[in-house]
Amino acid sequence: MPLNIQFALKKVSTGILDTLFPIRCLSCDAPEEYLCGACLATFPRRLRERCPTCLKATTPQGEVCFACSGIKALDGLFAASVYRSPLVAASLHIFKYRFIPAVATPLGGWLAEKIVEADLLLPDYCIPVPLHPRRRRFRGFNQSALLAHTLANTLTPGLDMPVLEDCLLRTRFTKPQIKTKSREERLGNLKGAFAFTDESIPLIQNKMLWLIDDVATTGTTLEECAMVLKKAGAKKVFGIVLAR
Repeated sequence: MPLNIQFALKKVSTGILDTLFPIRCLSCDAPEEYLCGACLATFPRRLRERCPTCLKATTPQGEVCFACSGIKALDGLFAASVYRSPLVAASLHIFKYRFIPAVATPLGGWLAEKIVEADLLLPDYCIPVPLHPRRRRFRGFNQSALLAHTLANTLTPGLDMPVLEDCLLRTRFTKPQIKTKSREERLGNLKGAFAFTDESIPLIQNKMLWLIDDVATTGTTLEECAMVLKKAGAKKVFGIVLAR
């Protein structure tokens, strides 16, 4: 089908959907925005960042504490909000499981604001946690990639903050981590599930990377990805998530 016809059909279908299901705030039902500014302002900010290894020591930006340095691959984890917030949990659920990619814009914008407030050192590259191709086809988008692009466009307007979507691959289809029942199952579920592409090695060697995901529970996904990136030569890998 010619591209101009495809574009026209997509535009018509989008207009029909907007008419039948007008955009409204997920929280207060205000029109024209999936998350209005007033509701975004009620998102709880995580008050203290903790070392992602021991989960005990409080660190200024979520970096690994001195006692845990070198134990794991992940060098830090910045979580802007808390998943136990009903509004945060509902927003992420609708984003991922009701397949509304546009929710990435307000969520990513809010996350960018918290990163600026925390004064995090900017990376050489942003790398979204990949989805398995099977799940990517089912969902139609990778929520982590959308958040990564929103951050890249918001944090450094007019400057280049590259997003490497094809650096990491998810090579094995796994159960969602939220559905695992024990720490052992979570670890085994993701063992060997990620790999790096050979062409990405020259790009990430000795580089500081942000590993972007929507939510972290135990941090197992981020740690497995960080191990792969460190093996490929990355100097530092810092996890960035909307909520934990």
